[in-house]
Amino acid sequence: MEVNTAAVRAHYVVCLGYLRIKVSQFGGIIQLVMKFHKMKLAKLCFGCLVVLFLVSHSFSYSTLPRSGPTTTTSSIPWTWTCSAEQNICVKQQKSPSLVNQSEASCRLKCSPENFLWPLPSQFSVAEEVSLFNPFGVVKNVRATKEVEEMFNDAFAWQIKNLAKNRRFNYGPVETILDVIIDTDLTKPDVDTDEKYFLKIKEDAEKILIVTIRAKTYFGARHALETMFQLAQFDPVTSSFLLSSEVEITDEPFYPHRGVMLDTARNFIPVDKIKTMIDSMSYSKLNVFHWHITDSQSFPLHMDSLPGFAEFGAYSPEETYSKEDVKDIIDHAAKRGVRVLPELDAPAHVGAGWESVDPSFTLCVNREPWLDWCVEPPCGQLNPAQPGMYDVLEQIYKEFINMFGASQFHMGGDEIHVGCWNSSSDIAAWLDQRGRGREEKDFIFIWNHFLQESVKRIKKAGMTKPKLVLWNNGMTKAEHIHHIDPAIFAIQIWTNSKDMEDLTIKTVAEKGFKMIFSNYDATYLDCGFGGWVSDGNNWCSPYKEWQLQHQNDPLQMLEDRNLTNLEAAKANVLGGEVALWTEQVDGHSMMSRLEPRASAYGEQLWRGPSTGRWIEAERRLVRHRGCRQNEGK
Repeated sequence: MEVNTAAVRAHYVVCLGYLRIKVSQFGGIIQLVMKFHKMKLAKLCFGCLVVLFLVSHSFSYSTLPRSGPTTTTSSIPWTWTCSAEQNICVKQQKSPSLVNQSEASCRLKCSPENFLWPLPSQFSVAEEVSLFNPFGVVKNVRATKEVEEMFNDAFAWQIKNLAKNRRFNYGPVETILDVIIDTDLTKPDVDTDEKYFLKIKEDAEKILIVTIRAKTYFGARHALETMFQLAQFDPVTSSFLLSSEVEITDEPFYPHRGVMLDTARNFIPVDKIKTMIDSMSYSKLNVFHWHITDSQSFPLHMDSLPGFAEFGAYSPEETYSKEDVKDIIDHAAKRGVRVLPELDAPAHVGAGWESVDPSFTLCVNREPWLDWCVEPPCGQLNPAQPGMYDVLEQIYKEFINMFGASQFHMGGDEIHVGCWNSSSDIAAWLDQRGRGREEKDFIFIWNHFLQESVKRIKKAGMTKPKLVLWNNGMTKAEHIHHIDPAIFAIQIWTNSKDMEDLTIKTVAEKGFKMIFSNYDATYLDCGFGGWVSDGNNWCSPYKEWQLQHQNDPLQMLEDRNLTNLEAAKANVLGGEVALWTEQVDGHSMMSRLEPRASAYGEQLWRGPSTGRWIEAERRLVRHRGCRQNEGK
């Protein structure tokens, strides 16, 4: 659509027949005039008198020239120049022969230097910049009412983050934002279209025209994120600059790009979770995998089972209400993020289950813990108790009512066979079915638990289950036939460097969808002191950001000589970084997550087009400083 810029500008001229105030002459008062215009100022003489008063008393703003930024006097002794040899901006002492410009201004005009993260799949950004007044953007958004409101909210949030508390010169209204969003989708799903088109062009009248086209709000939100990465504050001119010769067509390579956060080992407050979601949005990460319960705590309030939080939370203050969950889900949707809840079972349970029949669980808090579980406190469900499944079904209903039915994570890892083997209930159950006490027999009852859980989650409201399991004993080659790849995706946390471990090969060749969280690169709690042991923790050393950036799922498949390589590649949903919180809380969480979550974000957005980490280092440093610290 061709925008009639003259008509747009005329729309914001306030007059009483003889008064003519051009928008370009009074950029500093445009916002106030627009507010009066919305109150039908033309019908109120008083309104015009107010405008006349404002004009006559001259605001303390600077009207900047339209052709480009003007250098002001600065006490900073440095300037930045674009090195033709290195193709980077270098810091130099000021001299009469050098242009006085900031680092931000230089980098916007020194290709291939840029501020984009993740790097788009197809992009052209020329070395052209224009002044940008973030409070003087005229928006033309064509979308349903609710989607338009979401977009406007996302735009306002970007403006707030960009402006912060800076004092800056107001330029004239020179930016028109033209947006078309095709669908009315307001909640992200597992297969949401995130593609977008972004074009920024300065027209003949020196007006910036920003064009965004997307099928969904979530693609348009990504376009805004990209646009505002190209908007930078210039301290030399005390103004904002925006790249003005831009064309980007972009979409993610993988649909699942996430962060797994454990809020059971240490409670994480809602505001900290929302801060993490904000940070995810800067890198277009789109899945918050919420590991909400474990053997240590059950902090989720459930109306039909209130005792779980009463018994299972660390304290009444360290709980999540239905309203908290809704707040997090709504906030995440605004940021382009889907919430994937996890109820880990049949292991990693205990807290909260004290409120129901004690026969439904086994080995809870048993000592010495090393004999009964992988970490304290111990606890597993008792799959031989029919009543346990009734409780599990009710929990599923509560989760589905709160989180929706798009996808559900059932946990499923680290079953301790010794715990089940110590149970007379399980021994009797196996005896009745002619089973023994070998590994295959415990796989038999484990499979019974899994199949019954699927039935119960269907009854609870997820009629077409899309479920996720961590890789576990049942994903071994001799047992994986028990799991249905049409229902389950497998989240892989094994060591990708261990070629003797056949987990990845087995899961891939059996046709499962895969999410890669291999601990050798994506476990962000690694490299610190042992929690229940001396020395370093079990997955040391520390996983530096270069590992996440280069953690290529397709390469892992290629390294394993698969019989179905191309089909397996097509089954990769994406990946997640994982932050287990035995030794992490809300105060330290973000320093563990970033910039490493962002690093994996670029790998998951670009896929095989991801370059070497050394080519990304300068962009990541800028992204870390310019985006992830906004608003803090």
